Amino acid sequence: MFKMSDRLADLQVVEAVDGLRFQFDGQQLTPQVFAEELKNRRPEGRRGLLYSTLNITSTTGIFWVGVGLLGQVLFTGRMIVQWIASEKEKRSVVPTSFWWMSLGGATMLIVYFIWRVDIVGVIGQSTGWFIYVRNLWFVYGKSAH
Repeated sequence: MFKMSDRLADLQVVEAVDGLRFQFDGQQLTPQVFAEELKNRRPEGRRGLLYSTLNITSTTGIFWVGVGLLGQVLFTGRMIVQWIASEKEKRSVVPTSFWWMSLGGATMLIVYFIWRVDIVGVIGQSTGWFIYVRNLWFVYGKSAH
């Protein structure tokens, strides 16, 4: 009956003469019809398990989940890089690549969380983002003395 995007940003509840209606994409639906549509809704031609597992409703969602996963891989991989560097030196070492991977992973995760409209994720990643930029400033911004 209606096609939804990844988010219900365009959904409005409006008053009608005979009660409340859900207005979406130019249509007004009764609460019962809207609830039934949501319950029975399956993305057309999509594998339901993939879309429900990734919590998406369109093919563009696959791209954004990929951005988030790649950001998380970078973010996790930085710890492996740091561990290997420390093992080689037999002391705690933080290589420059750790900060670049942190910055890249955090940036990708911030973009993903903005798409997901997840303020907790945005705040969590953006606070570290400034620390990663500052540490890279220390690495590359040193004056030659």
